[in-house]
Amino acid sequence: MTQIFLTILPVFLVLGTGYLGARTGYLNAGVADALNNFTVKLAVPTLLMRAMYRLDFGQAFHIPMLVAFYCGALASFVVAILAARIIWKRRPGEAVAIGFCAMFSNTVLLGLPIMERAFGADSMAPAFGIVALHAPCLYTIGMLTMELSRRDGRPLGEALKAAMKSILTNAFMIGVLLGTALNLASVPIAEPLMAAIDMIATAAIPAALVGIGAALTRYSLRSEISESLMISALSLLIHPAIAFLLAYELLHLPMEYVRAAVVIAAMPPGMNGYIFAAMYDRAMGVAASSLIVANLLSVFTITAWLALLARVAGAS
Repeated sequence: MTQIFLTILPVFLVLGTGYLGARTGYLNAGVADALNNFTVKLAVPTLLMRAMYRLDFGQAFHIPMLVAFYCGALASFVVAILAARIIWKRRPGEAVAIGFCAMFSNTVLLGLPIMERAFGADSMAPAFGIVALHAPCLYTIGMLTMELSRRDGRPLGEALKAAMKSILTNAFMIGVLLGTALNLASVPIAEPLMAAIDMIATAAIPAALVGIGAALTRYSLRSEISESLMISALSLLIHPAIAFLLAYELLHLPMEYVRAAVVIAAMPPGMNGYIFAAMYDRAMGVAASSLIVANLLSVFTITAWLALLARVAGAS
């Protein structure tokens, strides 16, 4: 267990560096915006484009693995909405925003570096398969559910049109689609251009982690701690538990697919949950609080999931 904790610790140390730098004033107040702007609009889309360009689609898009992961995500979404409505008496739109936070794992900025750190670069293809579908599928589900739940919601056709526009103009999605198109068309990329792509892609993860850490200084726990703990439990425990039970116990998938489904599912909510809540001005306090609570708890829960994966792999 200690060795596994030490394996993922550098990822959280980089995140903590951003937090402490911004909290102490060593890094100026605008560093979070600058780094997040760089990573979201350029570095991470470049990383995803390169990954999709080099991806073996047959290995990445493994349907049973995707079923295991996304069943867990959708279950977390539904349970969080019901809990928010029944227990905390939230309005429909607020409940959907809370459900989205529980459903949308931080697959790119935390999931990918932890996956690579724990299992090596050769383990990444299945993880990229999950990531490629993550934003378009879950944003579509979240936006359509929100539009249908709000009293001031638009007609279904208009909601679907707005959702598709938001997805297709998302920088992450542009990177995925561009890399996929170049891969399928077997378009060669000249070495100087690929070297430049590699340089930008290499900067993506550390810059993103520092940016997330700096951004966390802006949020407080407020009074929504109980709802934040509910989101954390769904994100960090229920989602990966469902993925593990389906992938390992029911479908008996090879370990490379079990690892990808469980590790990516075990990630805490990321900035997308807060962005979604802000987009509709619903439950922003809960979304912000859950960022802090889930990211703190994830250091321990991710370690536990990696230990379980190591144990079952050893027993296979």
